[in-house]
Amino acid sequence: MRILYVIDSMTKDGAESQLLKTLARLPPEQYEASVVLSRAEGERVRELAALPCVREVTTLTGEGRHPRLLEKAFALGGIISAVEPDIVHSWLWYSNFLCGLSRKFGLWRQVPFIASQRGDYHARYGQFRLYLTEKLIYNTADVLLTNSSQIQRHLHQRYPDKNIVSIPNLLELPTSTWSQPRTCDSGEKLIVSVGRFAPEKGHRYLIEALSLLNREDIAWRCTFLGEGELEGELRALTAKYEISEQITFPGFCEDVFSVLLTADVFVLPSLHESSPNALIEAMGIGMPCIASDVGGIVDLIENEKDGIRVPPQDPGALASALRRVLTDPDFAGELGRNARATIQIKFDSAVSIRKLEEVYVKVIS
Repeated sequence: MRILYVIDSMTKDGAESQLLKTLARLPPEQYEASVVLSRAEGERVRELAALPCVREVTTLTGEGRHPRLLEKAFALGGIISAVEPDIVHSWLWYSNFLCGLSRKFGLWRQVPFIASQRGDYHARYGQFRLYLTEKLIYNTADVLLTNSSQIQRHLHQRYPDKNIVSIPNLLELPTSTWSQPRTCDSGEKLIVSVGRFAPEKGHRYLIEALSLLNREDIAWRCTFLGEGELEGELRALTAKYEISEQITFPGFCEDVFSVLLTADVFVLPSLHESSPNALIEAMGIGMPCIASDVGGIVDLIENEKDGIRVPPQDPGALASALRRVLTDPDFAGELGRNARATIQIKFDSAVSIRKLEEVYVKVIS
């Protein structure tokens, strides 16, 4: 089966990691993959090209030149004509939109089109972008894939005649698991948050919550793992609240689990999410986790059983949840044990790949 994948770039973010894991698991004797990078190459493009089932990787932006969207749409049509794939499978909004636009022009209407929605578009975007999403993604795709049952249910309510499938993320966990809460040599509790520094990740609300926690008799320090355009703004916010010495920004970490296993609690303060890898991984190793009550997180966390859900953009509620986890070791330990059990039940990479292959077979038959 020949599949053309379209994705924005090969950076270190979640969707890109999931594509790499997917292609690594597809048997090369059964699948031939070509990949189009619609916006840029990214740091992991060599890793992508080295996968056994990948035949070629094409970037739609040349060095020193940035083609217009219509140019890209026609260029994509030309690539599809040359590759002659059995399926076009796109990831992320921009690439989904580009594929829908190209197909709308009639450049490859006979090739089945699968669009992966990795986030909650209706929570994230305004009316104009949602109009474009409906006209050029939802209306043109033969199948919509999501990684969240909650997002799938939401889309089915809006588009009952559309073929919408939910497939859980592929998950790779270390053999080590989180044990009962610990403190560092100074007696401080360790808090960790993982995610790209972008507005929708809500880091500013965690910083505000930490400033509230700082007024209490709890010694803590916090690590923000990630990179992004808001790092300078977040650093300035820690200075404003006079907690800079307690917060570190070490950048992107290749071995996230080595940090998670030494922390007392994981926090995801996002404004909207689908099925976030960072939270799934933290729960999977048995960490107590606190996350915003948005999108697909309701499918991951049963409140106060295997984690704590708090309202988004609410530093007070987040500070209260942190206080409870950091001061009640028995409660924290129970959350962690239940979290690991939940992830073991809900995530099986072999099952997810099998479901994806079933979608591929069905869409071309």
